[in-house]
Amino acid sequence: MSKANAMYDALVNLVAKPVSPQATKAALVTAYYLVKNDIEHAASRLVDLGTVELLVELLADADKGTTEKALAVLDTVLVAAKARDRAYAHALAVPVLAKKTMHVSDMATEFAVSALWRLCKNSPADGGCKAEALQVGAFQKLLLLLQLGCDGVTKERASELLRLLNASRDSTECIETADFKGLKRPFI
Repeated sequence: MSKANAMYDALVNLVAKPVSPQATKAALVTAYYLVKNDIEHAASRLVDLGTVELLVELLADADKGTTEKALAVLDTVLVAAKARDRAYAHALAVPVLAKKTMHVSDMATEFAVSALWRLCKNSPADGGCKAEALQVGAFQKLLLLLQLGCDGVTKERASELLRLLNASRDSTECIETADFKGLKRPFI
């Protein structure tokens, strides 16, 4: 068991202190398959090692390939409640997921929508995840995504996410009213 724990430590270390882009991508792919095959143990171990925070920080300025792989790992790890709690506590989690939606690639969009869906669907009623998603423009991006078209599960999750966000829109305005400050005509 200690060899298995050392493997998780090494994977996280390869992402935290990258040796090369290829090593980082290989570590992310390995982490993805580990979590996919053993969600409880692998996700728990990776979360304990700070993977959620590490992935969110990595996503802020990663290249296309690294972004897709990091989003895949993040989405898979967010199945665990402990991982979602860490994401709720991180100030960049929701903004980064909203930014990566329709910004990098179709695959990245699928993983970003799925991760955002996991966070908003499971967030506490008084949690600010939905309000934060509205503030960073996720509602508009999801509408555009559905208008442009997407496949199966992504379409279902985007639709459900829109319903969740729409229910929260009463308390939070999703359009910044300061943008219309100098308009002479009323905005309807």
